[in-house]
Amino acid sequence: MVCITCSLKSHHVSRKIGIDAFPEDLVDLSDNFHAKFQNAGFCRDYKCLTIPVLPSYDGPITTLGDILESNVDEKYYIPQSDVSKWEYMKGPKKEKRIGKNGFEYNYSEGPILYPDYLDRPGRTMLTSEGSKNRSSHLVKDPQTGRLRILTPVECERLDGFPDNWTNTMPERMRYFCMGNALVVGLIEIMGRNIK
Repeated sequence: MVCITCSLKSHHVSRKIGIDAFPEDLVDLSDNFHAKFQNAGFCRDYKCLTIPVLPSYDGPITTLGDILESNVDEKYYIPQSDVSKWEYMKGPKKEKRIGKNGFEYNYSEGPILYPDYLDRPGRTMLTSEGSKNRSSHLVKDPQTGRLRILTPVECERLDGFPDNWTNTMPERMRYFCMGNALVVGLIEIMGRNIK
């Protein structure tokens, strides 16, 4: 597995963003709070420090395509009738929705890769991996050209575990465990660097 360290962009400075106290009117906060967040940072006591960082790594990289199995069982493929559902889940949205209590609100979210790139490292897995949801990896199988989810073994490989590490439990739990796990290689590197 790969460890990506980060270095600060020298031509950028950190930005402090925040509010003095949590406001009573959340709608006002939502409507009037505007700030540009960078790709790294933290928040504490309603104050955020955000800064742009670049990856700095020169070792081997394992891509999502590197961990894929061959001759995958049909049950992992997306039926053609479900493709439009996946496109909707993965796509950007800006729509009006109505809550159970009848309250109408504006909902928006950005897109997620569809399908996931095979020539780049895989995204972080969640405990819902392998189910029909926007965060599950969806790949175009190199052998068949068809869309499918990752197999449990591929999820184990993505986290750096040996093949079939979780094969003593039900399949849904295998996905859950790998979505909850930390990447083995990253933990090894961090462990060696803790003094």
